[in-house]
Amino acid sequence: MSPASRAARLVAREERGPAAPPRDARADARSDPTLAAALEGWRIEGRARVAAHWREFQDLLSVVEPLIEAGRHGDAAAAAQVAANHAVLWHPGIFASGELERLLRRLGAAALSAPRPAPLPDTGRGRLRVLHVASQVGAIGGHSRMIRRWIARDGENTHSLALTRQIEPVPAPLAETVARAGGGLHRVNRRLGGLIAWARELQTHLGDADLVVLHVHNMDVVPFLALGGLERSPPTILLNHGDHLFWIGAESADVVASSRRSGHALSATRRGIAPERNLLLPLCLEAAPERQLSRSEAKRRLGLPDDATVILSVARALKFRPIAGASFADAFVPVLREHPRAHLVAVGPGGTENWSAAMSAVPGRIHAFAERPDTATFLEAADVYVDSFPFASITSLSEAGLAGLPLLTHHAFGPAAAVAGADSLGLDDVLLRTETLADFRDQLRRLLADADLREAVGRRTRAHIEAVNMGPGWADDLASVYGRVLDLPRRRDAPASSRLGPSLHFDDIDVFAPFLFGTAGQGATAADRRALSTEFVLKIAPMRWRLRHLAGLAWRRQLRTRSPLRIWRYLVPEWLTCRWRSRRPGGA
Repeated sequence: MSPASRAARLVAREERGPAAPPRDARADARSDPTLAAALEGWRIEGRARVAAHWREFQDLLSVVEPLIEAGRHGDAAAAAQVAANHAVLWHPGIFASGELERLLRRLGAAALSAPRPAPLPDTGRGRLRVLHVASQVGAIGGHSRMIRRWIARDGENTHSLALTRQIEPVPAPLAETVARAGGGLHRVNRRLGGLIAWARELQTHLGDADLVVLHVHNMDVVPFLALGGLERSPPTILLNHGDHLFWIGAESADVVASSRRSGHALSATRRGIAPERNLLLPLCLEAAPERQLSRSEAKRRLGLPDDATVILSVARALKFRPIAGASFADAFVPVLREHPRAHLVAVGPGGTENWSAAMSAVPGRIHAFAERPDTATFLEAADVYVDSFPFASITSLSEAGLAGLPLLTHHAFGPAAAVAGADSLGLDDVLLRTETLADFRDQLRRLLADADLREAVGRRTRAHIEAVNMGPGWADDLASVYGRVLDLPRRRDAPASSRLGPSLHFDDIDVFAPFLFGTAGQGATAADRRALSTEFVLKIAPMRWRLRHLAGLAWRRQLRTRSPLRIWRYLVPEWLTCRWRSRRPGGA
């Protein structure tokens, strides 16, 4: 396919509107009045919470500029990191902040002014040097696997990986993939110092890159300090993997690449991303491994009857949090009672969520396991896959679909909160979506009752995901994204009218966010919220800033993540912890 054809296909995909949105969340009242009442309460209480978070965020931002003017660059970086933490942890009614990004650019220019990178090669023929930048990578979750698959699939270019906040050893499969791609693995937070020193280290790698892909955490300021200090930054793609939360980068990245239409739409309406810079890129997936066990044998390995009909769900524990006292498992009880051979198996919530009421209602038929990286046996045992709720898990849905399972998801939060539900390129045409609890149970009953239907839906699901998220289809889309970012003027040259201004919102997605995505069980008061946002910065801040804030938090008994006997650990800087842990066997 020619570059022109790829570009045309990409533009056509972007111009297609999202699938018909679910109806208003209030419509679920007939089948789930408890949830409907909870959502109405969220609309009221959420306004007050979001407004308070907005004021707190503005207060935290207000201290950054005076520190820059005083030349206290390390303190300014720490203060900016506190503000960014706060906006991600406690939704402030905005999804991007032009003011925070302006301050990061100004701080980067003041503390890290660096010459422009070398001229770009002739990208029409040359091999690109692609630098992927991530905050942390781990063995669990789709984030790290997306990076590994991207690098492995794009064999025409050289790929390196820079990590800004990696503490634990890098997973061996990812490190090996980077090595095979001809690039380097750089852990910038091994460098003595903190945010400013790490941004300076990152600049050396940015200067060697023809193209940069940001996979960073939503609140990570290091890449944007580094970019702010460059006279001319390399073409930069920001992967919109945390599309449901506030993030940094709208003013720094040349293009934003989203894998979900809901996230793509939110980037336009709430982050100010211009159409020509707002792209879609499917998740990069890999084929499911060859089946090792029959379905009945896999069930026996898990301690299930070999004739059981297994409903599977896999996600991190936080994605199964209860709503209004109702657990994820409660929704299945009526269906399990009607289908005595059906079993619910959930990987992730074991040991963290209390499903005792549902388990008592259908003894021996609900099984909760702790989080684990290897879920192959569970997928081989499953007959139906159900998405986590209230927080969707796109990667798990995709992997279950590639295993040939029918996929069922429930979205009860209405069209204004579409990004809180499950959608993804490759899934959109095959995912079974429900908007009411009654419809969810009916769809589940249909799948449990008809093995042929399960088989047919599963085959179609797998074929569609493979066509969009793997092989030539995905490679063509990636080439189109590369071509777009290389052809566009750099983001700093964009007209001033595109700059973000403050705009507090109280849409459903805003007022629901504190309850769906907020830090559960913490942040009851403004002082608690500020304390937690600050505590996460202690190990990376300058020593005087660290001592002053640590003393204040300890005196007020506001430290949340360490016991009083372990406060001394905050005096050990992150760079030292990083070096020490990397020396353990297998550390990289």
